[in-house]
Amino acid sequence: MNEQKKMDAILEATPWRCFHCDFITSDHAEAQAHFGDRDDGEEFKPICKWWDRMDDEERKEAFQDAMRDLNEGAQENMNLREQVEDLEGIVGTQESQIKSYKPFRECRSIHDIFCLYDSMEGRALAAEERERNKS
Repeated sequence: MNEQKKMDAILEATPWRCFHCDFITSDHAEAQAHFGDRDDGEEFKPICKWWDRMDDEERKEAFQDAMRDLNEGAQENMNLREQVEDLEGIVGTQESQIKSYKPFRECRSIHDIFCLYDSMEGRALAAEERERNKS
């Protein structure tokens, strides 16, 4: 297992090199941007090859498409960030509401609350059973 970790570390540190334009990187994201992430059997063409074959109008359109995709991704990230902030607010409110109920003040998790609730329910059922047996 240790050997596998060493091999993975070596492979991770090995830089990618484009033999068409001499682009070199050790960053996986940069390599993926240059070489692509296609695994569909198509002929392998790094960005430098297809970019050179485009005329100015095609490059402009490709750049505009990329900018549009980036802007859409940024907007989606903003929306997701707002949703996370809303959920964090809800969780914070729920925690304070739960802690406002005296028996739950020492609870640190939902599991603690369920355990305490089960215990309370058990005691209530036992008390009801005792009352029925008295009659």
